[in-house]
Amino acid sequence: MKNRAQVSLEYMTMLGLSLVIFAGVLYIATTLTSTSRTRIDVDTAYRAVQGIKESADFIYVHGHPSKIQSSIHIPSNVEDLSIQGKVVRIRLSIGESFTDVYAVTKANMTGDSAVNEICPTGICTEGYYLMIFESLNQSTPYDVNITVA
Repeated sequence: MKNRAQVSLEYMTMLGLSLVIFAGVLYIATTLTSTSRTRIDVDTAYRAVQGIKESADFIYVHGHPSKIQSSIHIPSNVEDLSIQGKVVRIRLSIGESFTDVYAVTKANMTGDSAVNEICPTGICTEGYYLMIFESLNQSTPYDVNITVA
């Protein structure tokens, strides 16, 4: 009888240790997964902002009547998108905080119609957008107009 009790206690100890190790591995895996998702979203926002900046600068350098199209991917957790003046800014929601990703261009831009298309009623929609960058003539205060096709 004593041997059976000892064997049972050993099995329970082994099972307990196995559960602790499994819980630790599960915690580490979920933490790495959520951290990776955050990094991917920030990187996607950075690429989107850089894509808009580079296209606007290209149009600015080539002048009127230049016009190009560029495909820009907007990530899923965008809280706000701003294309005004010389600044392109995407505000991301990461957990309970926000992160701004921005770039400064050479061109004075206007992109209200693009922002309204991507973020109708203030809610930004994830996806690929075909943006049109068009040089404006000198009679307007802006150098580049950005719209969504």
